[in-house]
Amino acid sequence: MPSTVPLRDVPAPGELMSVTTLAPVHAGRTVVEVVGRVDTGTAPVLELCLCSQSARRGLRVLVVDLAEVSFLGAAGAAVLTRARRRCERRGVRLVLRCDGVSGPGAPLQLTAPAGIAPGGRPGSVPATRPRCTRGRSAR
Repeated sequence: MPSTVPLRDVPAPGELMSVTTLAPVHAGRTVVEVVGRVDTGTAPVLELCLCSQSARRGLRVLVVDLAEVSFLGAAGAAVLTRARRRCERRGVRLVLRCDGVSGPGAPLQLTAPAGIAPGGRPGSVPATRPRCTRGRSAR
C-alpha cells in the first residue's frame, strides 16, 4: 500500500525548503514535492534530488510539484532547466506542476524561459518537453 505524505503549505520551522519524493502511485511515474524557497542556498538540494530521481530505472514521467514554492529564483529556474535536459536525454517526460498565474510558477507559465514549456491539456506538449499544469491532476 503506498504511503502518503501530508501536504504542507510551509516548510517545518527552521527549514527554508523541503523536497519530498512521494511514494509512486503509478509505475514509471515519480512526484517530487517542493515546499518553500528555491534560491541559491537551497537549489543544490533540489538538483541532487532531481538528478537522483531522473536516473531511476523504468522512469517515464517525473513530476516536480512547485505548488507550495514561495519563491523561485534564477538558481531554481536553472535547476529545472538542467533537469529538463537530463530527462530529455533519458526519454523521460518532465512535468512541472504549479498553481495559478500569481504564484511563483507564474514566470514558468507566462514566459517559458530556457525551454520550460507552459502547460495545457495533457498531451498538448511533446512528450520530452515539460509542461506546467494547474491543480493536483499531475500526480
